[in-house]
Amino acid sequence: MEEARAELCAYGRRAVGERYVVGSSGNLSVREGDLVAVTPSGVPLDRMAPGDCPVVDLAGKVVEGAHAPSSETPMHLALYEAAPDARAVVHTHSVFGAVVSTTRTALPAIHYNVLLFGGHDVRVAEYATYGTPELARNVRAALHGGRHAALLANHGGVTLGTDLDEAFERTRILEWLCEVYVRACGMGGPRLLSTDELADVERRMTI
Repeated sequence: MEEARAELCAYGRRAVGERYVVGSSGNLSVREGDLVAVTPSGVPLDRMAPGDCPVVDLAGKVVEGAHAPSSETPMHLALYEAAPDARAVVHTHSVFGAVVSTTRTALPAIHYNVLLFGGHDVRVAEYATYGTPELARNVRAALHGGRHAALLANHGGVTLGTDLDEAFERTRILEWLCEVYVRACGMGGPRLLSTDELADVERRMTI
């Protein structure tokens, strides 16, 4: 999984550069078959080398690498189990995502790009301590029904993709939507798209 581990380093640097994570917060993973390469615990994402990224099996057992895997590895594995088509997970602590996750139970339809995540809103998973089975269950529930993104209450956000590029692009869109919503709230009650308006966009997307 050398290519996957190198990708984790490249996208880890991008996550730091775009200020989606601070310090050693946030984590990423890539799945290949029954193995998952994940970012290491306690290592800043912009200082990783490929060899720092451990490889685990789907039960969480380390099969390669000297570093301990991210404390959020149980969440990553739970999401791969729930979404067999997913091949990458990106978890960030971005500013506007964190703001929405501390104030709302969902990110509403402030823009039709919300449809890119598989629903008419982005759910906020119930709070649980990081790295726990409870958090993994809560995030899995928030992504139920084929969703590709969720916010984590008082925490951050998570996105899935068929590869790391797609998962990271969804992270970028999620943070943009959160920023638009937060700024709109600062100007009063934002206008949200109705169910009918979203359904019209969905029809156009299938043409």
